[in-house]
Amino acid sequence: MDFKYSEEEERFRQELGEFLDKELTEEICRQNWEDKGVWEAGRDFCRKLGAKGWVGMSWPKEYGGGGRSITYDFILLEELGKRGSHYPLDVGLMVGNTILRHGSTDLKKEFIPRILKGEIEFCLGYTEPQAGSDLASLKMSALEDGDYYIINGQKTFNTECHYAEYHWLAARTDPGSTGYKGISLFIVDINSPGISITPMWTLSGERTNEVFYDNVRVPKRRLVGEKNKGFYYVLEAIDHERITVFYPELLEFTLNALIQYCKQARRDGHFLIEDPLVRDSLGKIAIEIEVAKAVTQRAKWMAGSHMETTYEPTMVKLVVSELAQRLANTGMEILGAYAPLAEDSKWAPLKGRIGWLYRSCLIALIGAGTSEIDRNVLALRGLALPKG
Repeated sequence: MDFKYSEEEERFRQELGEFLDKELTEEICRQNWEDKGVWEAGRDFCRKLGAKGWVGMSWPKEYGGGGRSITYDFILLEELGKRGSHYPLDVGLMVGNTILRHGSTDLKKEFIPRILKGEIEFCLGYTEPQAGSDLASLKMSALEDGDYYIINGQKTFNTECHYAEYHWLAARTDPGSTGYKGISLFIVDINSPGISITPMWTLSGERTNEVFYDNVRVPKRRLVGEKNKGFYYVLEAIDHERITVFYPELLEFTLNALIQYCKQARRDGHFLIEDPLVRDSLGKIAIEIEVAKAVTQRAKWMAGSHMETTYEPTMVKLVVSELAQRLANTGMEILGAYAPLAEDSKWAPLKGRIGWLYRSCLIALIGAGTSEIDRNVLALRGLALPKG
């Protein structure tokens, strides 16, 4: 395995880095699904990246992509992560891959160019009150009525719904089915009549949502792929999410900020960094981040080499999400009583970033598959252990 960039990829990384150093502001860094939501600054930034052809660089040229190796997509995410940022409209990148693999030609022509230009965002419509980790138990119904599906039901924890244009919706199209069979995937205009959205506020201050469908009419042409095959498409999209959302460079950015703070802040007349316990704690996290990078690079290398991944994306998600919690715990211990202070307090170290991470990292242990589910996947697919 060779994780090194080619000369051409290195040139792109350098050019991209120079652009990000100029254009990427703290406001844009905060505009993502887990923090402030995406508004005009974040959208304008995505449009600038799209205008340069730096979004979906591995996607087919016939739909506006770059036709390059997927390595270029990973470089974009890595360089953003090094600067403490997501790609603001990252759900669109997730679903775009599924549209390319399974969507009709009309869906590809309608949505792929707009995703690449940074014009639209999607929200994930998977979870229901009784269907979280077990998505196969979802009950939202989609029944055929001429050229439409009539959809009824409720979704919960749909974070992007208050600013996205489209709902990436899983619903049951075979009313007599149970389990993973009979589920289909739709692209729904979030402003369709019959859709109502109610905010839900998380521990970290992030907004997520409950979404209600009351006889919502969705054209059949908005069905993604084959009817009753949607559960398989969702699993594919979740695997892609695990590689492209959970990347250790974001954690490295926070660790570096914490290290710099420890070099400048004093306690009992000494710089924090001089405390051997502090150095030991920071060093352990730094080592774990390097391990997480290796795990992530292996999964990316396999994807770039067109190799089938079975458990590797799950390993990435598990390692990075749990490492985020350990980083948050370490930061709380080092900063002590100052750590929980909100960012609007003048006494809050790092503008309250550690306290925010401590509260927000909990969702990463649940979203895109709980740690318990992830360990089951690794046991079955990675270690070939028998089902209990």
